[in-house]
Amino acid sequence: MSTEQSLSAAEAHLGRALALIYRVLPRLEEQARAADVQQGLRQALAAVEAARAAHEQQRITPLRSPRGDRVATGVTPEIAAVIAAAISVLFEQPYRLVSVQKVETPVPHLNVWALEGRTQLLQSHRIR
Repeated sequence: MSTEQSLSAAEAHLGRALALIYRVLPRLEEQARAADVQQGLRQALAAVEAARAAHEQQRITPLRSPRGDRVATGVTPEIAAVIAAAISVLFEQPYRLVSVQKVETPVPHLNVWALEGRTQLLQSHRIR
C-alpha cells in the first residue's frame, strides 16, 4: 500500500496546507511577492478548512478496526480512542478493540458521601 493510499482525506488536506505554507515562508520578507504570499496563504487556509470538513465527516462514520472491521460502539470516537490507548498501555501487546459500550450505573441516585460516612461509622466500632 502506498503512502498516498494510507492517508485519510483530512491528513492529505493538512499535508497540502503544510506544503503550501512551507513554500510561502521564504517569500514573506519579499515585498514584491506579497500577492503570491497572500494567494499561497489563502490556498493553505482552504486546505485546512477542507481538512476540518473531512475530519468532521470521518467522525460521523463508524469506527473501524485496523483490519477494516466495524467496531461496535456506543461512545464518541474520541472516547473510544482513549480507551484503545489505555488498553495498549496496560497490555503492551497487540489487541483488537471489538466493542465499546456505555454501562449505566445501577444506582445513579446513590450519595457516595453518605455511604462513606456510614462506612467510617461502622469501622469505628470495636469488633469483639
